[in-house]
Amino acid sequence: MTPTASEIETIVRRVLSTLTAIGAQSHSETSVQSNRLSLTDQVISLQSIKNRLAGIQVLEVGRAAVLTPAAKDYCRELRVELVRVELVRVELVRSEIGEKSSMNSSPIALARPQRLVVTGSANYMTSISKQLCSKQAAVIEKSADDATAMRTIAEKLRSGHQAGVAIVESPHAACWQAARDDRLRPAVIARWSDLDDVLREVPVNILVLSSKSWNIPSACNVARRFFQHLQNHS
Repeated sequence: MTPTASEIETIVRRVLSTLTAIGAQSHSETSVQSNRLSLTDQVISLQSIKNRLAGIQVLEVGRAAVLTPAAKDYCRELRVELVRVELVRVELVRSEIGEKSSMNSSPIALARPQRLVVTGSANYMTSISKQLCSKQAAVIEKSADDATAMRTIAEKLRSGHQAGVAIVESPHAACWQAARDDRLRPAVIARWSDLDDVLREVPVNILVLSSKSWNIPSACNVARRFFQHLQNHS
């Protein structure tokens, strides 16, 4: 007898919850900013997010968070973008009678924008996220197409990220689209030997790679080199 989707979700949630309890105590703190929801749960199931995504366009979760298949399907159904980020815990501080004093409230989770965001229409974006360190780049799951990937990077740059890497099917068309935005300075990188020349000569903030020409290791190396460049010139 084949289990139903609901039964699979229940089984997966129970198993993951058990594993989480063994490894560490789970957190369930949240932070809502505009159309963005940040969760610090170690295990995120359909039950965790159901009825909480009204008006939400971006769901941010920790790099190590485990999402059940049903939770991912629910996000796709509502067209909520799933982003893995480095989450930090901070205490709220306020000024009272001219002096700063810590509030006795619980810490909240805030998403700290990395210097670099990586996304694209390539089918191997999940593998890219496993290869890149979360301190170097925020890797966003596969975009529906090249245009969506470029819009996503543009949004991320406006929200605090410093630069982006787009791995797309048609790099020159994507570069042309990005160049129409005055805030974006894209450059197509066709081969590794072009990279240092571009970084040295152009104040670029988006590197555009062809998903047909760059494999997972080489695309990750470009992202790491770009991160190092941004770090050295910040």
